[in-house]
Amino acid sequence: AYGRVINLKGTTNTRDIGGYQTSDQRYLRWRQIIRSENLARLTTADFQKLEDIRVKTVIDLRTDKEFKKHPTVWQGDNPPRFYHFPVGDSNNDWFNAQRKIMSNSRFTEKQASEHMVRGYQMFAEVGQASFQNMMEIVLDPLNWPVLIHCSAGKDRAAVAAALIMEALAVDREIIMEDFMLTNEIGRSEEKAAILAKESRSAGGRRGSKRGPSADAWFPIVGVQPEMLKAFYAKIDEQHGSMDAFLVEIRVD
Repeated sequence: AYGRVINLKGTTNTRDIGGYQTSDQRYLRWRQIIRSENLARLTTADFQKLEDIRVKTVIDLRTDKEFKKHPTVWQGDNPPRFYHFPVGDSNNDWFNAQRKIMSNSRFTEKQASEHMVRGYQMFAEVGQASFQNMMEIVLDPLNWPVLIHCSAGKDRAAVAAALIMEALAVDREIIMEDFMLTNEIGRSEEKAAILAKESRSAGGRRGSKRGPSADAWFPIVGVQPEMLKAFYAKIDEQHGSMDAFLVEIRVD
């Protein structure tokens, strides 16, 4: 039996979308489509584990800037084919706002949530060409197994996984459950608590005892249903429906 989580030392959120049931009572095959955070911190043993899975294709959804700053340097005898399909530009309004939030020692949970919701709307607005390129690769069995990643593995990779599961007729409730697994697998609460503590310490050094709370950090490091719902709503608004969007990105 396969486990959903692929335990790697250099990531906290690498997992398989196999095993989910489709609306016509079939099941997605295990170890064919994997979603992950970036691969820049993987150990030699981690790369070996991915080679044991026989990963044949890696699709990187990060911006050009992220791609250059933290490149994937494959360590192993059988490197996969790499494709880079950026979703968003690191100089756009949303990424600029993201950097501002991260360097700001004061923001609320509401501000963080609203910012992340805008991010998912942005993915729908600017991601069409990259998602079309991704689907062309993913839906060709000759490219399997495929690993799709972004930076943290929770937002762009999540939207990519959702689109693939939509194309394969997985129920939206199941897609949402998979989306929300990030909080458990990626230990989002733990990460938020650490960042809150670090920002309080940094604030103390600057003469301010207050930094963003763990609740405020949570939307930045974790996921909330409103985020994926915002992506779906923007797709509906722009294209009429998810089915219509899938046709536009040439998914039969």
